[in-house]
Amino acid sequence: MADTPDRNVDLSQFSPMIDATVVRRYRANYNLDDEIGETEVKRHWEVESELTRRLLSSTKGTRWEIFQECYTELYSRLPWLNKNEEAPAGAFRPWLKLIPKKSRIFEVGSGKGQLLKYLVSHGHDCVATEITEERGKKHADETSRLRWHVTDGVNLARFEAPSSYDVVISTQVVEHFHPDDMSDHLRNVREILRPGGRYIFDTPHVGAGPSDLSKVYGFERAVCMHLKEYDFLELRQLLSEAGFRCIKAVLFQRRPISVGPIVSEQFFKYCCTWDRMVRTMRLSPRRERLFRRVLRLVFLCLPTFGWLRKDRSQVPLAQPKPPLPVQNESRMNRGPLGSGVAGIYFGKIQEVLNLNGRSERI
Repeated sequence: MADTPDRNVDLSQFSPMIDATVVRRYRANYNLDDEIGETEVKRHWEVESELTRRLLSSTKGTRWEIFQECYTELYSRLPWLNKNEEAPAGAFRPWLKLIPKKSRIFEVGSGKGQLLKYLVSHGHDCVATEITEERGKKHADETSRLRWHVTDGVNLARFEAPSSYDVVISTQVVEHFHPDDMSDHLRNVREILRPGGRYIFDTPHVGAGPSDLSKVYGFERAVCMHLKEYDFLELRQLLSEAGFRCIKAVLFQRRPISVGPIVSEQFFKYCCTWDRMVRTMRLSPRRERLFRRVLRLVFLCLPTFGWLRKDRSQVPLAQPKPPLPVQNESRMNRGPLGSGVAGIYFGKIQEVLNLNGRSERI
């Protein structure tokens, strides 16, 4: 396990060791070919460490401009991260069971738009978004009927009409937000959802991390462009504060036995219970990962520990109660406007619901 640098110092001044093992991890983490070598790995660290510092030092007033600049720079300087490759057949099929038929869908951070192109082909009306065209509209396909909008990912209600979507989704996005913006993001998601709508998202669990470039170097916690990785308890608090009232979890696995996706409020509470227990133990990140791995073996296929195993995931869902009928009251006083699927998965990004068909860790 490599020494983890302090995020409060300039990471660009820290030079992690790059050997054949690190290069192999890098290729596996980003699903890259053998043509990617030590030069590209070193270049990625130099670029991402510099951009991470700029992202964290941004203020609310400069956030969108700086995030747009940084992600444009990331994909222009590291073009091998932005290749447009097709996802495997059936990679997105589980989403069809989570989304009502013929829904109007808004995705935060669509990347190459592969998930939404799939959903459009199954009758959904979809809007894709990205903070930079270097990552987003560049991959637009005129034949897919997929529309692209520009948004900062946080203040969604500035860009979209209130109560205009049945479903909002994001995959591997919220961990990239500045920690100060997560509450604003969730409130804005709720604002653009129709009554009875849902938010479905997945994000790496901090107990399985790190899941960004830090993992390639064997660091114990995320210090790169995953600005904040969460657990179930943190997400529950943030979702509740944003007005979501009923949070559920989705269990899904492909092997050894195909299960789900199964949606359950009790399952979410179950996952929170284990997170609370692990917190009280005050383990180091390395010991926590080991502890969860042992529990997975002891309890075999109990889903709480599925996030440590390939092809398993837990994606929490947040579904607030429908709004009560009121008269002569402003929107802010009407109670919950929508519901959401607050998703969190644990484990390797490319294995969770196989949403993207390949790793997209940044």
